Amino acid sequence: MKIAFIGGGNMAGAIIGGLIRQGFQPDGIRVAEISAENRSKLGSRHGIACHEDMAPCVDGSDVVVLAVKPQQLPSVAQELAPRLVDQLVISIAAGVRATDLSRWLGGYPRIVRA
Repeated sequence: MKIAFIGGGNMAGAIIGGLIRQGFQPDGIRVAEISAENRSKLGSRHGIACHEDMAPCVDGSDVVVLAVKPQQLPSVAQELAPRLVDQLVISIAAGVRATDLSRWLGGYPRIVRA
């Protein structure tokens, strides 16, 4: 399984750390993060691939975890929508309804809100 994280802040880092501690292989995790400092921290701490652009993370992934601030989600969803094929999208953004996220993703149905 390949998991793409969009956003590489504290919540994503905590989830990634937990996945790896539970035996998930680092080569199955990719992160799209705009901050070079966060990319560097995550990459060195967990041995995972981190990119500035979401395309190399999302393409070929099975799951996409949206770990960005709620106010960033509409623009992230607009950029993400054309890249989605059949991935499960999991949002950890506080206060964002799944129906809104689906609308921002052009009606994409495979969404879980956590």
